[in-house]
Amino acid sequence: MASDRIMMGLDIGSSWTRAVIGSVGREGNLMIDALCEKPTEGVRSGTIVNIEQTLRTINSVISDAELQAGCEVHSAILGVGGDHIQGIQSVGVVGINSKEQEIKKDDIYRSLDVARARELPQDREFLHTLVQDFQVDSRSGIKDPIDMLGRRLESRVLLITGSSSICQNQRKCVQRAGLQVQRLMLQSVADSEVVLSSEDKEMGTIIINIGYGTTNMIAYSGGSPIYAGGVAFGGDSITSDLSYILNKPKQVAEQIKCQSGSCYVPSVNPDDMIIIPQVGGLPSIKMPKRALAEIIEPRMAEIFTLLSMELEKCETKGNFGGGIVLVGGGSLLSGVTDLASEIFRLPARIGFPEAIGGLDRSYIDPRYSTVLGLLKSEAKKLSNQGSQGTRKEEKSSFGSKLKGFFGKLF
Repeated sequence: MASDRIMMGLDIGSSWTRAVIGSVGREGNLMIDALCEKPTEGVRSGTIVNIEQTLRTINSVISDAELQAGCEVHSAILGVGGDHIQGIQSVGVVGINSKEQEIKKDDIYRSLDVARARELPQDREFLHTLVQDFQVDSRSGIKDPIDMLGRRLESRVLLITGSSSICQNQRKCVQRAGLQVQRLMLQSVADSEVVLSSEDKEMGTIIINIGYGTTNMIAYSGGSPIYAGGVAFGGDSITSDLSYILNKPKQVAEQIKCQSGSCYVPSVNPDDMIIIPQVGGLPSIKMPKRALAEIIEPRMAEIFTLLSMELEKCETKGNFGGGIVLVGGGSLLSGVTDLASEIFRLPARIGFPEAIGGLDRSYIDPRYSTVLGLLKSEAKKLSNQGSQGTRKEEKSSFGSKLKGFFGKLF
């Protein structure tokens, strides 16, 4: 491990804070050394509302992860998401000035700088520049323009921005815990790293992470991201509805939701009954399971409808042959794929993170897609950079040059 690069991914969720430590060897192989989680305090709807409480949670989960991995870490890749995330379509156009009119890396960097040259409000900051494709003169839909000949280069990108205050509060908590924030990464991008294949992205796929306080979404078409955003509703909204209607504490309502809840009424047998446990001296209640589903379904349908409306509002053009992929704790709720399929009018399935070396099988679960994706993305970036350094001494192929270069742009 002495020659390996040690990394940490940190996901501060509304319900759970998760940390994963991994190492990348010389050959670019990622090994998971530790994965720990703690119930989150001080976070509501994806926003830190009490820094001291959140700091205690972060300190605790980092200490456990370091102890389990048997090493210290000094920096972390931090996941960020929620309804403050916005994706902006942008275009950068530059002329090719070289005599040979051959497109080089510098030309691509210039076009991306032009695409990023947008004035943001003071309360917003850039998180990602996600490259979609390029156009060289009149030829569009180009994924890799390096070494091509042309007079005019146009880059199409999706600029991801977030709330400066929300991002700064997260950075502050991590820094006070003794770690440097290596970079912020959109949680939806992290999800796609370990859940979606290149074929899924090419076919067109929408990935939705149903968390406790927020629900995030990113859409791919033709291999490129075309939309990113989220809403401030998640599993907690459903729990609150149950708590209010059943007149039970939220802890009891959460237990009922997880054990007996369904968000798709037609899939529930009308004859099935459930027992609402006794609380505070009140007697137990026997009620139809379908009545419980009738409380849950409207809220989950609202979440999917809001996301669908946001996607339509952006007028994104793309085919989604890969359908809907659901991750996060909310994806484990019974009937969720049926409801998503009905609202989006697309096939829907549960997404599981890919198996990674050293990862216990119990973590191949939709709840861990974000934290694993944070580490996988950074490992992929390091691997590309390492392979680029090796190729400086030998002639590389056209495709291998681009693999290392475009890894940096994400």
